[in-house]
Amino acid sequence: MEPLIQYVLAAVLLVLGLAVVGGALFGRKRKQRLILVAASAILWGSALLLYGCTSTESPTETPPTPVAVLETVTVMPETATATLVPATAAATLVPTAPPSPLLPSPTPKLTTTVELVQAPPTAGRIAFHSARSGELDIYVMNADGTDLQRLTESPGRDFEPDWSPDGKTIVFSSDRDDPENAQLYVMNSDGSDPKALMPFSDADFIAPRWSPDGEWVLFHSNQAVDGEARFEIYKVRKDGTELTNLSNTPGNNFRGDWSPDGQRIIFVSERDSNRELYVMNADGSNQVRLTDNQADDNRPRWSPDGSKILFEGNRDGDNTALYLMDAPSLVVAGPQEDKIRLLTFPGFNSQAGAWAVDGEKIVLSADRDSDSIQNWDVYIMDADATNIYRLTTDPELDRFPAWTP
Repeated sequence: MEPLIQYVLAAVLLVLGLAVVGGALFGRKRKQRLILVAASAILWGSALLLYGCTSTESPTETPPTPVAVLETVTVMPETATATLVPATAAATLVPTAPPSPLLPSPTPKLTTTVELVQAPPTAGRIAFHSARSGELDIYVMNADGTDLQRLTESPGRDFEPDWSPDGKTIVFSSDRDDPENAQLYVMNSDGSDPKALMPFSDADFIAPRWSPDGEWVLFHSNQAVDGEARFEIYKVRKDGTELTNLSNTPGNNFRGDWSPDGQRIIFVSERDSNRELYVMNADGSNQVRLTDNQADDNRPRWSPDGSKILFEGNRDGDNTALYLMDAPSLVVAGPQEDKIRLLTFPGFNSQAGAWAVDGEKIVLSADRDSDSIQNWDVYIMDADATNIYRLTTDPELDRFPAWTP
């Protein structure tokens, strides 16, 4: 019986019992008074019984309000965010491809700020370009994100820096003296004495990379070749002399990187429609295709020990992820797709990866902590994509990190 009905019946019986008691007190006949007293006792006893049952019956329980619990996320320096997930519901993360053994746990989209743990001390310095000043400039910081310093402050864009092997010089691209064309510049590692590497040319010079011996700079440029303006891989002496076209093949060729011994170069080419990875000797001979995929592969980086190639691609969905490939042998004859594996989770964009700390770590740009507006920051992680730390938190983009001891 419903508790409310029981309470009402108990009250009615109580009132009737009072009425009967009144009759017993003021009745004229003794026998009738005794009967009324007995009736009142029965009515009050019934009322007490109903009330007691109502009190001891368990009320209808209201389900407890779900308590929010903090879902585990990778902790990064300075400022990071994490998603609050109700305890009664599980968060759903749908990857665009099955995780490989090298994949870190996927990071959910971020909404709530949490305190960060500082990245562990790591040797070396990281150079990168940032738009935090309103225009692209070159910055450097320690490999744990501390001691941030701005190196350039020109009216143009300064971007894509690379350290010389001895860490004393930085080469970069800039349109500071020609808004229509980016040229190559070099400066001391503290930003002093910036100067053009070569005479100005009506073309772009982009993505410079020092050779392991520090004698050459590799880059790509869209100078006219046989009357056709297309991107080719070039190298030039550190003093700006002996400019040499290495790829010299129809179809854009760009983003070259040296092998650790300086004997070979891995690069990107569009000669077969989409962007694929190729390898060639340091003099431009023996150009061989290494990847064969409908997606675009880009920005390859040879590991310091020469065993692996780090590159980015959109093979597993709309976003760009980092991949690892076994380095090609000296006798490689064609694509080696079976030697490629996914490194970073493809649910967000990871780009511009570069090796750090003798191949034990990787620095990269990623938008993994973006909310409604995409923003690129610099991260550092172990070479197997674990223990990732966010090094920059500025609302403007920070990209293209390069590491030096």
